[in-house]
Amino acid sequence: MASDKKLDNRATERFDWSDIKTFLQVAESGSINSAARALKMSQPTVSQNIRDLEQRLNTQLFVRNAAGVELTQAGALLRERALPMQRAAQTIDYMLRELDDKPEGRVKIAAPDGILSFWLAPRVPAFQDSNPGIALSLDGGLWPAHPLQSGLDISLQYDQAALGDRVVEPLATVHYIAVATRRYLEKHGTPQNLAELATHRTVHHVAVQQQKDTWDSRAEAARTLSAYNIESNSSSAMTFAVLSDAGISFLPTFVAAMFDDLETIGETSVAAPVLYLVYDPRVAKVARCEAVLAWLREAFDPATNPWSQSDFVHPREFTSNNRAGRLRFTPPIT
Repeated sequence: MASDKKLDNRATERFDWSDIKTFLQVAESGSINSAARALKMSQPTVSQNIRDLEQRLNTQLFVRNAAGVELTQAGALLRERALPMQRAAQTIDYMLRELDDKPEGRVKIAAPDGILSFWLAPRVPAFQDSNPGIALSLDGGLWPAHPLQSGLDISLQYDQAALGDRVVEPLATVHYIAVATRRYLEKHGTPQNLAELATHRTVHHVAVQQQKDTWDSRAEAARTLSAYNIESNSSSAMTFAVLSDAGISFLPTFVAAMFDDLETIGETSVAAPVLYLVYDPRVAKVARCEAVLAWLREAFDPATNPWSQSDFVHPREFTSNNRAGRLRFTPPIT
């Protein structure tokens, strides 16, 4: 018995669940940097945790290369054994959470910052009125070193890669159209086609790599060839730069319809990526998450939001459709 206890203590010293979680995230992402972002940790901390684990196990788990990291044979064996541990921990966590059938507690929604800022944030007060016991964390992913309070996670995203057994539900089609302020167009002229955009100032978001097949190649070429190209990783910053006459940009049609100063350029969209609602199926059984999921589906319902339909609806039609009583569009908050 004493010998068995000594072995148990030795195993505990060699393994730490937090380090195993870090190891699994690095193994799944194939990159220290990607794992650090996902774990809301710094890159040096993740690297140090992996080095500590390798030292305790007295073996190398990863081979570093220019593209990221690859598992060694020992690393692959550890991953094979650690995955059931991870699933068991998640099952225990969700089983306990499912006991809470009251719509109370915190839920974190991760989404692109433009969707959060211009569409979801204005709808938060109505959600609060209907669900006073639920607290929301709205994560735009802009400050990974300062994570929000964690709740049961639900995400809105354009990427469908490596989502495991999560539910991936198409939520909306986000149509992009060229826009600029009247002041900018009066000063610099209105381009008559996408090719002429290359002679104008442009403002764009750097994260246009996902669902690139939905983008008009001419729009991408015009953006790239523009001699006065301003880029940002923040949709909010980009939008307000355009509103301040910085140039022409491609914005979602719902954003184009929010501001009186914005004029649309052209009659068709230049991109139509699909926004997905992604969550663990066990999350849907928790009362507060069920309420948030219902709210999100309603907020993006194509039947009442013309911009989110699969077929393109020009922003000028939003107001007339509203008057006709067929579609509803929430006016901008000023």
